[in-house]
Amino acid sequence: MRITRLHSRALGSLFLLPFFAYGIGTALVTAVLKDPEQLAAQRSLFVGGALLLLLNSILVVGIGVLFFPILRQRSPGIAVAYVCTRVMEALTLTVGVVFLLCILQLGESAPPERATLLNLLSKGNFWAYQLAMILLGAGSVAFCLSLYRARLLPAWLPLLGAVGYGLLALGAVLELFGLPWGILFSGPGGLFELLLGGWLITKGFRTVTPSVAA
Repeated sequence: MRITRLHSRALGSLFLLPFFAYGIGTALVTAVLKDPEQLAAQRSLFVGGALLLLLNSILVVGIGVLFFPILRQRSPGIAVAYVCTRVMEALTLTVGVVFLLCILQLGESAPPERATLLNLLSKGNFWAYQLAMILLGAGSVAFCLSLYRARLLPAWLPLLGAVGYGLLALGAVLELFGLPWGILFSGPGGLFELLLGGWLITKGFRTVTPSVAA
């Protein structure tokens, strides 16, 4: 399969855009939740942040869909598994957003009940995020190794991804056990996605025939 520059650039953009969508969305939601009493007055800001989080879910599915024809010729099983990984990631993140949107319905609750429910719903979003990162990390190691074998990218890049995604999954597991190391462990995986996005936009994939890649 010949991978066009448009295809490469679209994939590169889909790796970069989620950083903005999820980052800005999380910042907006977090800013509102720091003062829950002002939630009614900042409802639009909160909803806007939640919509950006949902946009992130759509974008990550797009990554799996656009990578499918690239991987299918070389590793059909991994191609299907990677699409499933991205879909499961998106669905789990969406569940987290639903937890956040439920917070909007707490306006009429009594103050003690409201605080308890707010904490539970926020925790629900946290757990959904960590589970999504476990799914993404565990499901993307084979994807990176497939890219390494296909020689479509410089060897160091998919190897960084394999290590980074493994650490991402480990960090999310530690977070669920109460060890706040997730941000530290997510660094290499995040760096890989940024570098991969930039590489695909500026340089694209190498042209390698399946026989040579094998």
